[in-house]
Amino acid sequence: MKKTALYILMGLLCACTPQNDSVLKTGNWLFAFQIDDNNSDDKIPFNVEVLNEKHLVVTNAGEQIDVQEITYEGDSVFIKMPVFGSEFKGKISGEEISGEFFNYNKSKVLPISFEAEYGIEDRFEITDEKALDFSGKWKVNFGEEENSSPAIGIFEQDGNYITGTFQTETGDYRYLEGVVNGNSMQLSCFDGAHVFLFTAELSDSMLNGLFYSGNTYKEKWSAVKADDAELADMKTLTYLNPGYDKLSFAFPNEKGDTVSLTDETYKGKVVIVQIFGTWCPNCMDETRFLAEMYEKYNAAGLEIIGLDFEVKPDFDYFKQRIERYRNDLNVSWELVLAGTSNKKKAAEALPMLNKIISYPTAIYIDRNGEIREIHTGFSGPGTGEAYDQYKKETEELLEKLLQE
Repeated sequence: MKKTALYILMGLLCACTPQNDSVLKTGNWLFAFQIDDNNSDDKIPFNVEVLNEKHLVVTNAGEQIDVQEITYEGDSVFIKMPVFGSEFKGKISGEEISGEFFNYNKSKVLPISFEAEYGIEDRFEITDEKALDFSGKWKVNFGEEENSSPAIGIFEQDGNYITGTFQTETGDYRYLEGVVNGNSMQLSCFDGAHVFLFTAELSDSMLNGLFYSGNTYKEKWSAVKADDAELADMKTLTYLNPGYDKLSFAFPNEKGDTVSLTDETYKGKVVIVQIFGTWCPNCMDETRFLAEMYEKYNAAGLEIIGLDFEVKPDFDYFKQRIERYRNDLNVSWELVLAGTSNKKKAAEALPMLNKIISYPTAIYIDRNGEIREIHTGFSGPGTGEAYDQYKKETEELLEKLLQE
């Protein structure tokens, strides 16, 4: 009888505890998103290192994303990404996983199929050790010529391996990583929200390729080498409309309290007003930078207010998103719900601005309440020298305003 009871107890314990073949195996995994394109065999791969069954790291070139919200149910695994809260739901079968990825930060959540395989370190296969040189700066156009949008491609190459990004007038494509085989390039990234793949071939000093975003969007792109390539000055794109001389607003924070620039907290202070969304990876990069500035200059008189434009105008949704955003990015300043992320509607919430062109946009206000600069977009850490220059110029601006 005692022996029977012991067997029953052991059976119950086994049923409640994930078995070794039902948890993520420690080591390297290659995840890959499926593209819904009948004319392409391409997938969007990214690298994952599982440190233990509750902890993994997603790698994109110089970026490492620490993921520690991993749960199991039977042979199913649920992996929730930091900041964005997007989620993988998959079935584990030994050294393979298959399932779907859900980005809850979109107004319409459409799952993307994914597969993962254990023991693979290379993001893309190297099929030709002879690799043409893609490194340097490229003048890029996305889309067909008559409707193209300008960008700058910035690539660094070491043999077959290549990293880089695309800088645009409204932001950048963050950390891209891939390979060059002969005259062909492949770059990809997954940052918790974006799923990107860039392919291209180099012929007659010109790049021609395809850009995939998610599993359904596809666009042509082309580029020529141009070390002197430049984009419009980010300080000229957003400005005050005629008849306005200052920024004003009144929006609720997550406690429901109304926040305004006329509040006592901001009187006589240098203020950065950040237009952002919790769904936006470029905003995440800018927020990390602003957290550095806040820690360094808050005691000297710097304040920040974040105007959050969400995919849904629901206040409870805003509170949920802001709690994760605060915790994951070390945000200690006011964040308020300013409206929805639709740029036309966002502009209506701030009628003194000509328009909302980009998330993020940062407005720099002096101690007298005057707008001194507006930075449209953000040159993030994936842009290398452009990011270093942005940091230098912005810090110089803040020190100047704080000394006045």
